[in-house]
Amino acid sequence: MVTTVLVTAVALLWTAYGRLNRGPHRWHLATDWDARIPLVKVFVIPYVSAAVLAPVTVAVLLWWDPALAASTLLSAAITLWVSCLFYRFAQTHVPRPEVPGHDVFSRMLRKVYQADQPYNCFPSLHNAFAVIISVSWLKFLPWMGVVMTGWCGLIIASTLLVRQHYVADLLGGVGVACAACFAAQHMLPASLGGA
Repeated sequence: MVTTVLVTAVALLWTAYGRLNRGPHRWHLATDWDARIPLVKVFVIPYVSAAVLAPVTVAVLLWWDPALAASTLLSAAITLWVSCLFYRFAQTHVPRPEVPGHDVFSRMLRKVYQADQPYNCFPSLHNAFAVIISVSWLKFLPWMGVVMTGWCGLIIASTLLVRQHYVADLLGGVGVACAACFAAQHMLPASLGGA
């Protein structure tokens, strides 16, 4: 019952994300550091992998460890709720560069840019979900958690290297996710994955 409510909450909040991803932006968080970060098109692979890794993680946990699944889903719901507040009241924007070339990575990156509007950047959900995925796998299966954490590190780096986010967005996403994981662990009873 609790996991059904949490899955529904995450789905509804994800819908809100889509509705808010239209601007107009109010803040521009670029720094000198961001201007020095190159576009590395091959990092589109870890970037898009997050869209698969997140639901697979939830599905595995729902099957094998429902209590940890509840904690993971609550972390995601808190993250989305906090993020949507920023997207509604402090919207940010990251302009995308032109992507030259006709190789597979260039084509993939152009499709990413077409599919996702350049708003809803702070805090970064890619970075936040990478943290939540890492924490969940480390709790569920530590040896696999180390592997997943390494891959999630690539996802985090990819948000900068495919020019979808600024450094501030990365830090915001990681910070919100860490706080959400801590809160979820203390909000749920022990039988549902809490402390």
